[in-house]
Amino acid sequence: MAKLVYPDISHMMLMDKYLQETFDYGELFINGDGGCHTYQDYTQWLKKEKQNHLGINLDEGYVPGTTYFYIDNDQIIGTINIRHCLNDFLLKKGGHIGYSVLPSQRQKGYAAAMLKDAIEICKQWDIYPILITCNKENIASKKTIEKCGGKFENEYFNEETKETILRFWIGEEK
Repeated sequence: MAKLVYPDISHMMLMDKYLQETFDYGELFINGDGGCHTYQDYTQWLKKEKQNHLGINLDEGYVPGTTYFYIDNDQIIGTINIRHCLNDFLLKKGGHIGYSVLPSQRQKGYAAAMLKDAIEICKQWDIYPILITCNKENIASKKTIEKCGGKFENEYFNEETKETILRFWIGEEK
């Protein structure tokens, strides 16, 4: 049964496979992996992830956040990152939760299952209401957010990246 798991050293080979498939698919940025895709050394990323989770030694402009792997049958199916609070950037683009699913595992319901589990974690941590955003062109993510209770608030056009971001709230709007 698939479940959210906090990353540890035993996941290194699984994450290597996850990253390789995603990169082979042509995606160079992975939402919700806590920046793991930018590290050459998984153990260094694990150290940084633990610091991010605890809110210590944060990079400029970052907030405390926790990354989980969604694992099923000894395979990482997806990654999801819960930001413990919002800054101005995340309020416009990013929200409390970012996620992605392995290309070969998309359109199988994993994104919604993973997001529902993350929403429960947010509620336990008193991160509620929850802001979730997606690019306007990402219809699959829009449907996933709505399936999980997301209520559309508005669009935000990012002049810098020339992309339109859809903003959804789960729970009462702030």
